[in-house]
Amino acid sequence: METKEWILLAISCAKDGSLSPVQLQKSLFLLGRMFSKEVGKEYYQFMPYNYGPFCQTIYSDCEVLAAEGLIDIGRSINPGWTEYSITAKGSKHAEKLNRKVSAEAYEYLQEVVNWARSITFQQLIRSIYSKFPEFRANSVFQE
Repeated sequence: METKEWILLAISCAKDGSLSPVQLQKSLFLLGRMFSKEVGKEYYQFMPYNYGPFCQTIYSDCEVLAAEGLIDIGRSINPGWTEYSITAKGSKHAEKLNRKVSAEAYEYLQEVVNWARSITFQQLIRSIYSKFPEFRANSVFQE
């Protein structure tokens, strides 16, 4: 499975089919930590950044997925924020991808995506920092 396809799976796990950048970044980060063997060595490499674990390649891969018609990149209801939404074509592709990954990894991804969506931005960042304090380095998030 191509690394960018994990993005598509993550977005497809959201109940309304959309994720904010921080929700996507943190969900993929947690997936990589819990299922490192399944996602493989070519998986996203996260570094400490403004709001914790961050990988610029995720945004590049989102642009590729959008060009392929699998996701839409639009404006969020929050001013100045982007939102990644799955398209009908993307949903069909995600259904095929779901069969390529273990049930455990897919269920975990569903759980972590919906958890990330159920809490505020601040709660999400705090939670990541509490479990992975090494990603607080370089943070602009102040409590």
